Amino acid sequence: GVALAALISMPLLSGCSSDEPDRNNSIFGSETDVLDPDSYTYAFDCWIRDNYLKVYNCEFRYQMQHIGTDMSYNLVPATLDKAEDLALLTKYLWFDVYGKLVGEDFLKQYGPKILHLIGSPAYNPVNHTEILGLAEGGLKVSLFKVNELDVNNTSLLNEHYFKTMHHEFAHILHQTKTYPREFDLINTVNYEPNNWQDRNGAIVNSLGFSTTYASSQSREDFAETCANYITRTYEQWDLMLWIAARGWETTFNDEYAYAYYYYATPSDRENDNRTYVGLYISPEANNGLFGIAETTAKTGSAPGGYSKIHTTVEGVEEYIKRMQQQYELVPVADADLNDGKANIEQKVSIARNWFKDAWGLDIDELRDEVQHRQSSIPMDSLRNQVNQYK
Repeated sequence: GVALAALISMPLLSGCSSDEPDRNNSIFGSETDVLDPDSYTYAFDCWIRDNYLKVYNCEFRYQMQHIGTDMSYNLVPATLDKAEDLALLTKYLWFDVYGKLVGEDFLKQYGPKILHLIGSPAYNPVNHTEILGLAEGGLKVSLFKVNELDVNNTSLLNEHYFKTMHHEFAHILHQTKTYPREFDLINTVNYEPNNWQDRNGAIVNSLGFSTTYASSQSREDFAETCANYITRTYEQWDLMLWIAARGWETTFNDEYAYAYYYYATPSDRENDNRTYVGLYISPEANNGLFGIAETTAKTGSAPGGYSKIHTTVEGVEEYIKRMQQQYELVPVADADLNDGKANIEQKVSIARNWFKDAWGLDIDELRDEVQHRQSSIPMDSLRNQVNQYK
């Protein structure tokens, strides 16, 4: 269910000192209603007030609040340096993108009123998955795994944080104005609410889902479709559609999936002992990136080691062409009776029309702006925004 988060406003002082803050103290001081010029977090607090609260009417909580967390999870707070970087990146790659395209009032009205950072992921003991974000009642978004933030890895930033942000905001928007229910009918029989985490990424792409989590239920599918379309690079999106357009065969309890095979010997052909080619590598296994690895595996066996993973359609097709010159490659039959590429493109079309009709937003402009900003993140310049308050 969706919990309703309490909205708490915090009166803040208007002035900010240029005194050097003391960074030797704990960040977990007592809560006050005003900013403390003697606090070592004073500069950051001033920046938050001026850039989140004043501009977007949003309270940015980087000191983990037990009252605002699920006590059934074993959670740790975010460190200050990671919290500062994520606050800067969140504004730059999420809030200001919407602000530029539809104005700051849009986020004031429809954006979350509270952003809450948590240092660790929340592990679900039932299905052994981890929660990276939660949207509660359209008012509060919690972001997890903050202490693993790596500002130099854009793919991992997207996988852990920015895809999550756009996913949760899509939930907030569709809870306000419902998306067309025709979306739910595209893959009705293919959703797996209980064991989605055990599905292979290539298989769910071939069914017409952008991610394994998208295959859990329709509302998550909608949010994942929007978030992945916005945050994945153009090359990553095109590769996902390439994967979705193919048949895949899995081995080892669906752990590995392959797009092609060949018979190494006449005996192998006679006994249908295949040598598989085109191993799908998930973003979870590849530091945020996904692609096709150069490796082979016999029927029923695990793949050998691989030295190269192709992350673009051009790279994958060059590799497959090279293999076809050596072996009689056979494409795996697409036996799921779904045109995965067409399904995904139909879902994007529905989302595109919904963004335009319900919100006056062009999702392609939104995507282009995000892609432009994340292609070269000016981290030093962003950090100087906080430094100016010191």
